[in-house]
Amino acid sequence: MSESRDARILSLEKLANLLPSPLRPLHGKRAAPLALPDNIVCFCRRTATDLNRPQRGRALHHRFVLILSLETAVTVAVDDRAIRLNPEEGLLVLPFQFHDYIQPEKEELRWLFITFDMIDVAPLQALRFRPFVITPVVRQTCGELVEAYLTRGEGDLTSLLLAVLLQRIRQAEPILRKHYKPPTAPGLIMQVNQLAQSNEDPLSVKEIARSLGISPSHLRARFRASCGVSLGRHLRRLRLEKACGLLRLTQRRVTEVAELCNFTSIYSFSRAFHTAYGVSPMAYRHGDRAKKTVD
Repeated sequence: MSESRDARILSLEKLANLLPSPLRPLHGKRAAPLALPDNIVCFCRRTATDLNRPQRGRALHHRFVLILSLETAVTVAVDDRAIRLNPEEGLLVLPFQFHDYIQPEKEELRWLFITFDMIDVAPLQALRFRPFVITPVVRQTCGELVEAYLTRGEGDLTSLLLAVLLQRIRQAEPILRKHYKPPTAPGLIMQVNQLAQSNEDPLSVKEIARSLGISPSHLRARFRASCGVSLGRHLRRLRLEKACGLLRLTQRRVTEVAELCNFTSIYSFSRAFHTAYGVSPMAYRHGDRAKKTVD
């Protein structure tokens, strides 16, 4: 057929004419095991300044971040790569990928963000560092998703539509464009983040300083001067973000999560978690929305 897939999918009559009469009406296509997105948040950024909120360091969290550039080109610095997103292009940032935004074409923009949790990361690994075109089908599905998100009581429909949207994106042709290293990377915060996330057990300040070849006191002073926050607070933030992922995406006990994230007791973990997010670890696991963000 010479018609594009996008054109064909909009014509139900033409598609219906292609369907054969089934020889075995009770035997059809079976669904593969499906992991649906959960805890979905949709929002829009309208200025380049707002893209990098909060300002303290490159963003890191345990959630997926789906970005759709509707107006204005901006470069997304993801880990050690810089990916230019033009209007009508998108990108999926995976959990625990450091990212921020540089080189905006202008201050005014319209970028749509959809963040979500998903237990099974494997189906989306192929989208790592892979920008895509916002095709008419992707745009239509995304519009239906946002409409469902804005409608009270349509949580299930929002989740199903996001699953469909991700499948459309996986099927889309990737944008073949050479990515380059961000001009400011790797800075001190990036080096610290990479070291902190490279080991299963959290590293101490002394161990990080030793890896960087400087003294702990020098590292603390440089980090505060360049990032505007203490190194200890930043490392606690990384540990709490790891805890969020373990609480949402695994069935580990809260005490086990606290131990894996290097908290000395369940009490210190619960106190730090509530201070950062405004809810207890167990309430967060059961879906209560966080009232605060980690500073």
